[in-house]
Amino acid sequence: MDAMTRFLYNLLLTVTALLASPITALALMLRPRYRLGLSQRLGYIPPEIIKRLHGQAPLWLHAPSVGETLATRPFLRRLKQTFPGRPLLLSCLTPTAYATAQEKVTEADAVIYFPLDHPLFVKKVLAQIAPSVFLFTETEMWPNFLTALARRAIPTILVSGRFSTRAVSRYQALSPLFAPIFEKLTLCCMQTQGDADRFIGAGANPTRVLVTGNFKVDGAFEGGEQGKTILTEAGLADRPTLIGASTHAGEEEVLLNAYHQLQSAVPQLLLLLAPRHPQRFAEVETLLKTGGYRYRKRSQTGAAAAGVEVFLLDTLGELSSFYSAAALVFVGGSLIKGPGGHSVIEPALAQVPVCFGPYTRNFTTVVEELVAEGGGFQVNDAECLVRTAFPLLVNLAAQKETGRKAFAVIRRGQGAVERTIAAVLAAVKSTE
Repeated sequence: MDAMTRFLYNLLLTVTALLASPITALALMLRPRYRLGLSQRLGYIPPEIIKRLHGQAPLWLHAPSVGETLATRPFLRRLKQTFPGRPLLLSCLTPTAYATAQEKVTEADAVIYFPLDHPLFVKKVLAQIAPSVFLFTETEMWPNFLTALARRAIPTILVSGRFSTRAVSRYQALSPLFAPIFEKLTLCCMQTQGDADRFIGAGANPTRVLVTGNFKVDGAFEGGEQGKTILTEAGLADRPTLIGASTHAGEEEVLLNAYHQLQSAVPQLLLLLAPRHPQRFAEVETLLKTGGYRYRKRSQTGAAAAGVEVFLLDTLGELSSFYSAAALVFVGGSLIKGPGGHSVIEPALAQVPVCFGPYTRNFTTVVEELVAEGGGFQVNDAECLVRTAFPLLVNLAAQKETGRKAFAVIRRGQGAVERTIAAVLAAVKSTE
C-alpha cells in the first residue's frame, strides 16, 4: 500500500468515524451488545493478557466468527506442539465468537477482540503484544494492520484461506489498496485450487500460494454424543429429526412449512431449529408461538411436555453435537442471497444427508461435489425440501447410504491441518 493510497484510506476512515459518531454514540447507549469488547478494539488490552504475553513472542491467530473459531482448534493444538515455547493468542471479531473462544477454545493462552483497523489503534496493540507471527483465517484483510506487520518484518500467513468470486469483484474495485498487501503476504494456504487461482489473480504472489485445504474438514465434527444426550434428557430421543442449521430470517418459515407437510407421513418427526445469530432466538420463538407449534427450548431444564414438535436450540457452540442424531440437515444462509451459505462440512462428517438452498458461494466446491456424489441436495423452497426429505425420512437404508456418500466427499479432503502446519513451519524458518 503506497503512501498516497494509505493516506486516502485513513482519511476516509477518520472522516467516516467523525460523521458517524453521533449515530455510533446513540447505538452504544441503546444497544449494550455493541459495547462488548469496545475498549479492546480501541487498543486497550487487559493488563493480565499483556503481562502474560510480554516478551514471549506469541503466535497470533485471528478467526473472526464462531465457525472459524471452533474450526481452528485442531490447528491450534498442532501449533502448540510445533512451537512449544510460544504462547498462542486468539482474536475474534464478534461477541459470540469471543464468548465461544473463552469457553471452548482451551488451546489458546489468551483471547482478545481484534482491533479496529486504524493506525492509532493498530500501533497501540502491536506495541503491547509484539507477535512473532500473525496467522489469519478465511480472507480477513485489514490494510493498516497488515501494513504495520510488514513494516515490523512480522510474518503474515493466511491459513484455510478462501477467496470467492464475490471477493474478486469486491477487492478488484479496491485494487490499489489491497493488491500490494496481497503481494507481500509471507504465505497463503488456500482451501481449494479455485481459491488459489482467484487470489493470485487479485495480486497474491504465486510463489507464496499453496493449496492445503479447509480446517473445517479436519476438525468440524468434534461434538460427540452431547446432542443425543441432551435430546434423551428432554425425552425427545429416537425420533426422526430434521435439523435447520444456522438459519436466517425467512428460512425458518420455509422449514416450518415443510415440516407441516411432512408430519402426516412422518408423525414422530422432530424439527430442530438453530438460528445462526443469538439475537434472533426470541424472534424465532415468537414465530413458533404465533404458529401454534408445541416447542421446547434447549435452555429449559427437565423433561419436555408430550407432543413437542420443534426443539429450539437457543445456545451457542452445541449445534454440531446434534448432527449425529439427525436424519437430514438443512444448512441455512443459503435460501437468501446475502450470507452465501454456511458450512455443509460438519453434518456430512457426521454421515448425515445434507441439503441447502441455491446460494452457497462460501462452499461452492464442496457443494458441487456433494450433489455430484449423491450426498447433498439443492432445495429452492418448502415443496422441494419435502420432496427431498420424504424418501430419506421413511427409508432408513437410503438415509444411511446418502449419509455415507456425503461423508466420503469430505473424507477426501482431510489432512488440511497437517499440510498447513508443514507449510507454516517452513515459512517461519525461512524468515528467522
